Amino acid sequence: CDDHPIVREGFRQLIDADGRLWVAREFSSASEVLAPAALSDIAALVLDLSLPDGNGLDVIEHLARRYPELPVVVLSMHDAPSFARDALQRGALGFVSKRAAADALPEALVAACQQQRYVSQDVRERLEVPPDEGVEALTAREHAVFVELARGGTTQEVADALGIAAKTVYVHRTSLMQKLGARTEVDL
Repeated sequence: CDDHPIVREGFRQLIDADGRLWVAREFSSASEVLAPAALSDIAALVLDLSLPDGNGLDVIEHLARRYPELPVVVLSMHDAPSFARDALQRGALGFVSKRAAADALPEALVAACQQQRYVSQDVRERLEVPPDEGVEALTAREHAVFVELARGGTTQEVADALGIAAKTVYVHRTSLMQKLGARTEVDL
């Protein structure tokens, strides 16, 4: 599931060329993946985090509840350790950066089909270093709130954009200020 047709075609070629796997279906949105029976007879799902109609992290959580045996491998340009941590904590079995080597995606899918965790080397190296401070210490949700705030969004606009309550935005803002060492909202 990726919203860019040319990207899906490239991934299809990588997967098909491996010989151990094949692409059964393609999706371009969260709603397509979450549609009834969309995932029947699917051995594993490759999922981007940035979708036009939803957050891939939320899709992972939903799928983990609805299809606990379905392995999900995240393939994303968002390769900060916080995104990988969140994806794996929410139920993904694999996380591959779009910057990873070409063989990483098939390897991740094979591992996921065997219910084994896989993280591409470029992300794994950074995951092994515990976050100390700064942006690397943020969760994916905190990062999303941070980006929306940096764009000048009001609390309500951020809440609406991310589909969360305004109160939740305030909680994340407080956490952001603490983690980033900001004393005021202007500092943040």
